[in-house]
Amino acid sequence: MSKTAVKRKIKLKPGEKVPLCFDECFKIMFANPNRLEPLTLLLSKILNVEYDELEGKIELYPLSIPNETIGKKKMERDVVVKIKENMEGKIILEVNFRDSFYETIVNRNLNYLSEVASKGLKEGDDYDKIIPTLLVNFNTFYVDNIHKKMFDYYYWKNDEGYILTEKQKILNINIAECYNNCYNKTYKTPIDDNERDLYYLSAAMYTDKIKEFKECIEKVITKRKVKIIMEEVSNRMNEEDELKIRYVDFLEETKKINRSILADERKKARIEGHKQGLEEGRKIGIEQGIEQGIEQGIEQGIEQGIEKGKTDDVLNMLNNNLDINLISLYTKLPTDTINKIIKDNKKTKK
Repeated sequence: MSKTAVKRKIKLKPGEKVPLCFDECFKIMFANPNRLEPLTLLLSKILNVEYDELEGKIELYPLSIPNETIGKKKMERDVVVKIKENMEGKIILEVNFRDSFYETIVNRNLNYLSEVASKGLKEGDDYDKIIPTLLVNFNTFYVDNIHKKMFDYYYWKNDEGYILTEKQKILNINIAECYNNCYNKTYKTPIDDNERDLYYLSAAMYTDKIKEFKECIEKVITKRKVKIIMEEVSNRMNEEDELKIRYVDFLEETKKINRSILADERKKARIEGHKQGLEEGRKIGIEQGIEQGIEQGIEQGIEQGIEKGKTDDVLNMLNNNLDINLISLYTKLPTDTINKIIKDNKKTKK
């Protein structure tokens, strides 16, 4: 039996669907030039304006986007929107479907933001003509693990914390936490109806349950026709077996990418630990003043540096909410050693 034939037997469980936070689904729902109602609804909640005020004033940019069928053309960015008339500006919508935060995601998104913001500015033009640009990241993780805000705005600031420009800003939305806020009995009362609607739209993006998706859409305050359109599009996607197969393949590929990124992070930590170890070794050797002391000091320092690198690696993964058993698998450290690192770290903080 061929590999393709086996793959075509992949099915989701009854009642499940491919979530909108899967890039391809996100584009099908929000990047169709012939069906801008879902995108208009989403942007109206992000910008906190009425649907009617935004209707007819948005256009997709660039134009190479998926059509009504399952689009196979890949784009570097998920959705880019240009808003016309009195609310002139550009909005980039990005879905980051990963287990946890990585610096590479931020670097990529900042590149998108700068590219889109400067697009259309001709050589010699006044830089004041740069159109205000907002990057909206729908994340499945917290970018700021300390404050853990579901909706978090970022501006360009100087060292004193003063905002340098409001023409380029970033909004990070943790859609996984929005879902938990709605369905895992951790509901917090939103500030206003607009924020409440953004909670439900974000939860609708994250859920892989058909029933929950319909419930979320039904609770959003908007025109009935928009809700019907979103449910119809979602239903059509749920009937597409090839889309489900690509989603399952994507999950497998994502796991590999996450493992690769974690390996890179561990490598960086070990390199830094190695450098610190060499420096520590030289200090010990110089203090002893003999060649043997230098050699022993370098060896001892390298060992200490590597151990510190492993400790930093464990703490970094814990901060990204990885399970202890998974950390043990990646680092090849016994769980007893990991628990000791956690205990020692708590003592250090005290």
